Amino acid sequence: MTTSRAWSFIPSEVWPPRGLWSNGINIRRLWRCGVERKVVVALAVFGLLFAACGGTTPAAQASPTVTATASAKPTATESPDAVMARLYEAAKSEGSVAIYSSMNTDDAGKVFPLFQAKFPGVKVVHTRASGEVLTTKVVTEKKAGQDLFDVVESNLFEVGYIIDQGYTQKYIVASAGDYPAEVKDASGAFIAARLNNDIPGINTTKLPAGVTIKTWKDLCNPALSGKIAVEQGDVVVYSALRKILGDAEAQNVLKCIAANKPSLRSGHTDMANLLAAGEFAATLSSNGHRLAQLKYEENKPIVWGQTNPIITDVQGMALANKPPHANAG
Repeated sequence: MTTSRAWSFIPSEVWPPRGLWSNGINIRRLWRCGVERKVVVALAVFGLLFAACGGTTPAAQASPTVTATASAKPTATESPDAVMARLYEAAKSEGSVAIYSSMNTDDAGKVFPLFQAKFPGVKVVHTRASGEVLTTKVVTEKKAGQDLFDVVESNLFEVGYIIDQGYTQKYIVASAGDYPAEVKDASGAFIAARLNNDIPGINTTKLPAGVTIKTWKDLCNPALSGKIAVEQGDVVVYSALRKILGDAEAQNVLKCIAANKPSLRSGHTDMANLLAAGEFAATLSSNGHRLAQLKYEENKPIVWGQTNPIITDVQGMALANKPPHANAG
């Protein structure tokens, strides 16, 4: 199957950023300290971690050997709430649900306890790594015949690849109708758990005098030589810049940024934390919600470049084809 890879571009006049896609659909305001963002994540997590709460498995999808959805649909005499109650009782005997996710530990520490409070006795086991590492982990395990995760959640580039390999199953969660078409697969292959705004991060105490960062090209300023960090696996940003600027201009911008001898890093969260600690003056791309947390919750000397447009990418969730915890997953 071919899975669409979703990102969008937000005009900077709608700052603080909202999920405003190119066709004008207002998804949801995601800022300031991420409260609404956590609600979006929680809704999606509840829908897929407890996948059978009134959703449907598309008829065209072959049932996997082990599946939580085979008996999940309400019957003529069974309501969605009754289905949930039945599955919850079965899930308690499994004891846990395994999610492979690139969600940072701070966010996970706020979201997953909500699930555990709603479903006592079902523990969320969160395996956290970058999208590239998660993809490698899933592929390695599956090729070895190991079925160790129930749900995978990361950037759609990575999740899409995992879907394309046949390691997931289609499932339409009960709340899918509340999500715009741009952030879900119509057939149930994935649904958005989070949206990331990818923007240049700035440490105001480390930024050289007279330097401003409003566009990606501003990172070419020679005054920033040795003072920039770049996420080495940031394929979303690299691909988006090609779409925004065109191939030739995107290559020129990336080459001139490379001439400033950036520090190559792995992991947006770690990179943002190092930015706040003063390791460098700016980043090519940081997750906007983390920059906001550092600025507003931790009082760090952080601001961000209000690029026009703003790159926004979907973090999708998908259900494993053979979840080890068939009812909880």
